[in-house]
Amino acid sequence: MFLVFPLRRYAIVGTAGAILAVTISPSVRAQDASFGCKVLLCAAASNPSWSGIPYCVPVMTQLFRMLARGRPWPTCPEGNAGGLGYDPYLPCPSPMIAYSGGRPTGGDNGPEPLRPDPNGDQCADPARLERACPSRGDNGPVCDPADLPIPRPQRENPHYVDITTGGQTTRFYFSLRGY
Repeated sequence: MFLVFPLRRYAIVGTAGAILAVTISPSVRAQDASFGCKVLLCAAASNPSWSGIPYCVPVMTQLFRMLARGRPWPTCPEGNAGGLGYDPYLPCPSPMIAYSGGRPTGGDNGPEPLRPDPNGDQCADPARLERACPSRGDNGPVCDPADLPIPRPQRENPHYVDITTGGQTTRFYFSLRGY
C-alpha cells in the first residue's frame, strides 16, 4: 500500500478503496493518481489534516489557486465531490437560532422585523426575543441586552465542497483568502 498519510476513517474508505484498486499495480504509486483524486485524498485527511502532510500541501495550494481563479473543483473517477458552496456562518449557540432583518428600512415604519432565516447573520433565542423590549422609557424602548440578537459567529473557512464516499457525505471547508 502506497498511501502513507492517515485518512478520515468514514469519509474516505470508499474513495481510498477505489483508488487503491486502480493503483494496485506495483509500478503505480499514489502520487501517480489524477490531480482530482489527489485532492480528494488530501481533503479527507485528518489527524493531521492536509496542511500537516508534506505531500498534500502543494496539491491543496494548487487547488485553492485554481478555485480562486474561477476554475471548477477537479474530478476523480473513483470519488464524488459536489459543487462548490459558500457558508460564511457557524451555527448559532444553543438554544439560539439564525435570524435576518432588524435593519432600518429607510422609511418611517422603523426597522424591518426579525425573521428566522437559516442563512441569517444574527442569532437569538426565540423565547427571549419575544420579550426583548417589553416597556418604553422616556428615550424609547427599554431592552434587556441579554434578550437581543447577537452577530452570528463567522466561519474561518467559508467555502466548502461535499465529498461522498461509501454512501456517506462529509463537508470539506476551506478558505480561498490569500490565493
